[in-house]
Amino acid sequence: MYAKRSLFFVALLLVMPILAQDDLARIDMDDGQVVLELIGQVINLPATSATPLGSSRQFGYAAFVNGIAPVFTTSDPASQNETTAMFTFFTEVTTIRMTTHGPFAIVSREGTTTLYLNTMPASFGNPDSFRSGSAIQTSTMRQHVIVDTLERTFTVVNLNTIGSITGFSIGNNGFLLGRLGQSFRTSLQGVLFVRSGGTPPPTGHFSGYAVGVPKKKS
Repeated sequence: MYAKRSLFFVALLLVMPILAQDDLARIDMDDGQVVLELIGQVINLPATSATPLGSSRQFGYAAFVNGIAPVFTTSDPASQNETTAMFTFFTEVTTIRMTTHGPFAIVSREGTTTLYLNTMPASFGNPDSFRSGSAIQTSTMRQHVIVDTLERTFTVVNLNTIGSITGFSIGNNGFLLGRLGQSFRTSLQGVLFVRSGGTPPPTGHFSGYAVGVPKKKS
């Protein structure tokens, strides 16, 4: 079954020749519209000489991409998960500030997020599998995290600005996801793994959505 899924993912990429950008349908990150629905995990990494406050890797898949359907290789909702997701993401951020405020731990981070057209079934047991595909969008980001240390839950707000995009094809259709300079805001809710008695990794599980934000006025 794994081999069949792998061949199917590859076939999606090979079915259509590379097209000029004028031949691709552009999916704009329109203001106020939900553009992505995301499911993922986070692994926080300890401090190093290069990252004295630590760093974080956040990865997962898109369960919805505005303007593109389907986003899974199966029509069976029970099997629509990371192993059948056609779009994955991988975020790498460095912690730049940590603040304690009552029961809250407040974390600020900066880094990048890359969206991929997946080429093999992803697995949360192998974080790198979420960046094994073809990169279709890269963005710089600022991240704000609030951890409730009593409830062991967390909320996240990311502000991403698109820095590069690459055309891709699904079946007989070609796409571009976003425009250079467009921004989108991602809101996530998560639970730390230790709340259920688990031992990291992962640090936690999360889900949420991204919404396009208005352009800056000149």
